[in-house]
Amino acid sequence: MVKYVNNIDMDILEETTKKVSDKNGHFLTEKHIDGEFHFDGSPMFTAQLTSERAKFVFGADEPGILGGRGVHATPLNYLMMGVMSCFASTVAIQAAKNGVELKKLKFKGHLYYDIGPVVSISDFPIIRSLKIDVEADRDIKEILELSKKACPALYAIANPIPTEITQV
Repeated sequence: MVKYVNNIDMDILEETTKKVSDKNGHFLTEKHIDGEFHFDGSPMFTAQLTSERAKFVFGADEPGILGGRGVHATPLNYLMMGVMSCFASTVAIQAAKNGVELKKLKFKGHLYYDIGPVVSISDFPIIRSLKIDVEADRDIKEILELSKKACPALYAIANPIPTEITQV
């Protein structure tokens, strides 16, 4: 019988941990997404995302203040959703690994940003800060610190990522 802790399959987590151990701490993987900007209507941008078992088409619009249609979620909504869902899963994993069973785990995200540099040339930072409030049924401050270090999405925000943009 599968043992779940915090909705995490502990058998699979242990198998993955062993694979990482066998590879000297590494388990390299990749994500690829194809998307297209649309020149009429909404959504302005669509992309097909895939999981292990399904495919999803997501649409995004820029907000009206940036000349967009404002019908679909904005790219920053998806950024926040990605970061918060990644962090939530990481918290659940870290808690499960440390024997902490949770019954409640809620998140509120706050992104503070400046639209000015988007529409005018400047060196001002666009993203000012991200704040995530976490509500749990137990004191998980230590788990949150472990999760902050282990979450891939938070890592991506906190550390420069080599980025290459090419026209094909």
